[in-house]
Amino acid sequence: MSSKTIVKLPVKDVHNSFETFIPVGIAEGAQPGPTLAVIGAVHATEYAAVEGVARFWQSLNPAELSGKVYVVLTADVAALCKHTQYTNPIDGKNLNRVWPGKQDGTLTEVIAYTITQEVIQHADAVIDCHGGEFDEAIDLFIITHALGEAELNQKTVEFALALGFPFVEVTDAHGAVLGSGTGAAEAIKGGRPAVTLEAGGRGLLEERHISATYNALQNGLKHLGIKPGQPVPWAGQSIKLDHGVILKSTQMGLYAPHVTVGDWIEKDGLFAQVLDFDGTVLEEIRVSEAGVVLDVISARALGAGAFAGKIGVI
Repeated sequence: MSSKTIVKLPVKDVHNSFETFIPVGIAEGAQPGPTLAVIGAVHATEYAAVEGVARFWQSLNPAELSGKVYVVLTADVAALCKHTQYTNPIDGKNLNRVWPGKQDGTLTEVIAYTITQEVIQHADAVIDCHGGEFDEAIDLFIITHALGEAELNQKTVEFALALGFPFVEVTDAHGAVLGSGTGAAEAIKGGRPAVTLEAGGRGLLEERHISATYNALQNGLKHLGIKPGQPVPWAGQSIKLDHGVILKSTQMGLYAPHVTVGDWIEKDGLFAQVLDFDGTVLEEIRVSEAGVVLDVISARALGAGAFAGKIGVI
C-alpha cells in the first residue's frame, strides 16, 4: 500500500539543551524498488535548492512509485529561521563539514548523525541539494566523489550524468577539500552513489535554478527505476569535467571579479582583483588552466586566504 507522510525527527544539543527537529518526507510506492534519499537545506540560505526540494516533495505521487523516497525538507531548521549562511547559529559549525556526525555532539553534529542513521543508511542513492550562499554566484554543476572502487565510481558518475546538469566534477571522497565531512562524500562511503547538486546563489529564487533542481531530482527517480520514464537533460548533454580548480586570495581587501559564472577563461586569464580600500590593485587572481567558471564570490570584500571562486577544467 502506497503512502506519503512527513515526520519530525527530534534533535537536541546535549551541551546546551537546545532542541529542534528535522522535517523529513517519506513517500512509499505501491510497488517495491530502490530507495532515493534527497537532502535539502544543509546550507539553509541556498534558497533555490530549498525551493526545488520542496516542489519535488509536493509533486510526488506514491501510486506512481516503485520504491521509496526520503526527502529531508530542511536539514538545518535553526539556520533557515535565523538566515544564517554556511553555519548553524547555535554552535557555529558547518553542517557540510561534520558528516557523519556524532550522537552526543553539538547541534550540527547531532543533525548530521540523525540524518545519517534515519535517512542515508536506508538509501540506495543520495542527492544533497545545494547552491551558492548570499555572497556566492553559481549556475549549475554537480559534485561527485571517488573512492577508488571502480564499479561504485562508475555507477556514481552515471547517476550524476543522468541528473541532467551541464557539468559534473569528480573529487576525492577522502580529500580535504569537498571530501571528508561532506554529506555526499560520507554517504558514498556506505557503498551507494551520492552526489551534490549546485544550483543558484546570492539568496535569489531564480526559476532557472529551482526548476533545474526539481528536474534533476525527477531524473534521479527515473534513473533508479523508482518512477517510469527516461531522464531528461536540463541544458544539453552533461559534460564530465577532468577536475576543478579552487581559487583563493592572498591579500585582504575589496574584491572585484572579472568573470561571471558560465564564462570560459583561458590559461593565465584574469579571474579577479583584490583592491586596497582606495582602489589600488593589491593582487590579481589568475587561473593556472583554462576552464569554465563554475563559482564566483560576489561579496565586496575578502580576507587573506579566502575562497574567491572555482573553475572546471574539461
